[in-house]
Amino acid sequence: MKQNHSVKKLVAAILLTASGSWAANALAQEETDLWADAWEEDETPAAPWLHGFIEQAAGVRLQNSDYNKETSVMDSRVRLEASHYWQRWNFAAKGDLYYDGVLDKWRDELREASAQTSFSRFDVKLGRQILTWGTGDYIFLNDFFPKDWQSFFAGRQDEYLKAPSDAIKFSHFTSIINFDLVWTPEFDPDNYINGDYFSFFDRSQGATAAPSFYADAPNDDEWALRFYRNFGSSEFALYGYDGFFKSPNAIDQQGRYTFSRLQSLGASWRQPLLKGIFNVETAYYLSADDTHGDNPAIGNSQWRLLVGYEQELVTRLTGSVQFYLEQTQDYQALLANSPAANLEPEENRTVVTTRLTWRNQNDKLTLGLFLFYSPSDHDSYWRPTASYRFNDQWQLSGGVNWFEGRDKHTFFGQFEENNNLYARVRYSF
Repeated sequence: MKQNHSVKKLVAAILLTASGSWAANALAQEETDLWADAWEEDETPAAPWLHGFIEQAAGVRLQNSDYNKETSVMDSRVRLEASHYWQRWNFAAKGDLYYDGVLDKWRDELREASAQTSFSRFDVKLGRQILTWGTGDYIFLNDFFPKDWQSFFAGRQDEYLKAPSDAIKFSHFTSIINFDLVWTPEFDPDNYINGDYFSFFDRSQGATAAPSFYADAPNDDEWALRFYRNFGSSEFALYGYDGFFKSPNAIDQQGRYTFSRLQSLGASWRQPLLKGIFNVETAYYLSADDTHGDNPAIGNSQWRLLVGYEQELVTRLTGSVQFYLEQTQDYQALLANSPAANLEPEENRTVVTTRLTWRNQNDKLTLGLFLFYSPSDHDSYWRPTASYRFNDQWQLSGGVNWFEGRDKHTFFGQFEENNNLYARVRYSF
């Protein structure tokens, strides 16, 4: 992930976009994308022109770790945001400066530095931006924009799960169908688990470890395409992607982790059902560097399927459930060529998720629980959370990341030594 922007560049980008008077005579151009999702960060400018927050986050491990510090997160963070309209253009900047107590260093992240305009039935957005699509809740089938899994497992706010992309987004709206085309000139990988914060199962060693490794990202571009439209109250979309697996899924001849090529086609459907919302999504992942599935150093092609349902169970209590299937193709070829067949993933990996969210009458207190459980892998991941909003400025949040698993090589089971408890206090201005 590209986070090595200097503080000077971060401040300059914010001051540049905020310069000039507040656009009282500007022409506001709103994007009418019905598929915008809760992960997308709010692009609506707010008064005053410069705002943000100050936040302190702290987290501790709930058991001893042989590989990592006792603290799982320790951030002292400042966020600044600015937006400015000029003629038909909207300029936006959003950036964080924070001290990372786990890594003992100052860090900065430019989360947005974009320019957007609209003309006729077209929208164009250029620069660093948060991008997302698809119907899953914490499960992403056709969303190939970068994720920050280290922040997610450490207890940072959910918005940090979506990492920024340096891209050009082109949108077109018609009465028949709408489409988005996203071109990323240089591949944007996930902020994957690399040993900095959490141990994991290192397949090259066949054991749990916390090596500080950083795979070389391909110096190539990515393309993502989505066609979508509404049929009454139903929403339908088709997706395409050409690029790379977002987290390292291959090992090169020198034994280094790397990213293999990926091409994908998918579709989704979402509609009201009974008293709630039903969704189904599918995708076929073609592992372009291993089309026959007989190279154990490269991940195989897969079919992926997600079915979900959400509704209000009682007043102020919302519940949802999802079923996810990950079917590995050419599985027998994989086992026949694998040097450690017992460590390969299941041919049909299944995951069931449940979310419960309760809010009190004045929406100040929110309690939540999200559970991942894999019947095939016999592992699970629990995310209980709580937040209290004292007023428009002050908010206190906290939660637990708890992993369990029968085997050390399964996805959630590998993180058992990373169970942690965290809290965050935020002042917004």
